[in-house]
Amino acid sequence: MLYKKLHIPINLPLAQDKESESNHSNLEIIRKIQDSDKLKLSSTIDLFKNYFNNKISKVIITNLYFFFEEIIPIVHQSKQKKEGLYQLLRFTNEIIFNFPYIETLSKNKIVYKNLVKVFLFSGYVTSLVKEDVKTLEILQPDFAIRLNGNITYYKNYLDRISINNLDEEVLLDTLRQSHRLLKFQIIFALINHEINIDRASQEFSLLAQATFDTSLKIAESRIIKKYKIDNLSYSIVAYGRFATLSMTANSDLDLVFIYDGKNSNNNSTQKVYIELFRQLIRTLSSKTTEGLMYEVDTKLRPSGKEGPVVCTYDNFKKYHQENSFCWEKLALKKTRIINENNFNAKTSKLLEKLKTINISDKEIAHEIAMMRTNVNQTNGHVVKKRSIKWFETKYVGGGQRDIEFLNFFYQNKSYLIEKLEVSKKLILFKKIESLYFKIDQVVNICFLENKQDYLPKQAVDLLIKETITRDLGSLKAYVNQSKVEIFKILNYIIDSNKTTSVNQS
Repeated sequence: MLYKKLHIPINLPLAQDKESESNHSNLEIIRKIQDSDKLKLSSTIDLFKNYFNNKISKVIITNLYFFFEEIIPIVHQSKQKKEGLYQLLRFTNEIIFNFPYIETLSKNKIVYKNLVKVFLFSGYVTSLVKEDVKTLEILQPDFAIRLNGNITYYKNYLDRISINNLDEEVLLDTLRQSHRLLKFQIIFALINHEINIDRASQEFSLLAQATFDTSLKIAESRIIKKYKIDNLSYSIVAYGRFATLSMTANSDLDLVFIYDGKNSNNNSTQKVYIELFRQLIRTLSSKTTEGLMYEVDTKLRPSGKEGPVVCTYDNFKKYHQENSFCWEKLALKKTRIINENNFNAKTSKLLEKLKTINISDKEIAHEIAMMRTNVNQTNGHVVKKRSIKWFETKYVGGGQRDIEFLNFFYQNKSYLIEKLEVSKKLILFKKIESLYFKIDQVVNICFLENKQDYLPKQAVDLLIKETITRDLGSLKAYVNQSKVEIFKILNYIIDSNKTTSVNQS
């Protein structure tokens, strides 16, 4: 009898979550895991053995039984037994046809304690482990941490890939496999308390840069071979977290492509650079059988989706000097050129000049007010509000976006704020911004898409440790109070602008 894989959600459904339960075919073992507090160790082992018994070959069963007998006692010792057993079920369910993986696993009893750490932390990290048997090497207790805050480690690892001797499909898969292993190494180092959250952010950023460099090398080699040219003059500008080297585990890449555009046939030149940039995006973001590496966002280019995917230097300059919105001017302040090219010196001077363009306090305050007016409306229809989870900090009232706006007003000593409070407020914002970032980093390691109402205890413990709070209750209170404070201050500034505008009229 062939074993039929279950469709199992990435995180443990709550016992009362009947809607999610209806989405998968066999619920008996999941219900028993949800009620596992009543199960003794021997009963739990039998539960797993019986579930997989007679569904797969005897050779696999032998190794699998050994695995269950050794790892389930470790899970039982934890305070998050339900979550651990559930992720063990997901993990086993995914590797059940991978005989080499199961055989290797049965011979590596030494990794079981670290594997349980992964199970207890999150379903997303568990998914990374089951994708590649090589992750078991990283879980070895004697695996020396090789992360040193230097991009060289990642570059050397990715340079092993032969970009010229593999067809595109194999090349993209190989690149994704390598990237996933490096990414998992960073995540496990954090889970295992070998690095802290800030250090993990640095490592994620270095990995992104090394992956970008390799992907650009691949794209360039394709274009040079096709068009027989090697005098490409262009700059690629990163925005946001990639620019500031503050990436999370699943941050996307905000990229803008600028090329010279002078002394050349505009149509033919543009065609080359469009193809180069699209090849780069395809290499970075195409979803293959090995998944994807990064989402790439190009909407920050001049005129957004309406503008060409690549733009000339002159068009970029003219747009930001004459037509860009306030939020686009603000976004420019967090930019970095990320490729190596002789053209970069010219682009760098332009960026530095554009960053000094005066941005009106009044315009920014007006944009914020308009944004808040329209945030719950789509095409003129009011969107039903969803409940906000306490650990959501990015696009919520008083969250990361509001912090960025406040930093603008206070750093520029806006006439809309009380001058004596500037220094005090900036310290407060920096503290809260750090808090939000740490939460965002951990959330990105726990969830890929759909977020549950709770964070796993191991993730909460990490946040408590790094935010120096006493417990989950005090952490939640700190976050919620911060949101209220930030929202209140920003509202005060917006209202001050409205009052000023009325008085002036």
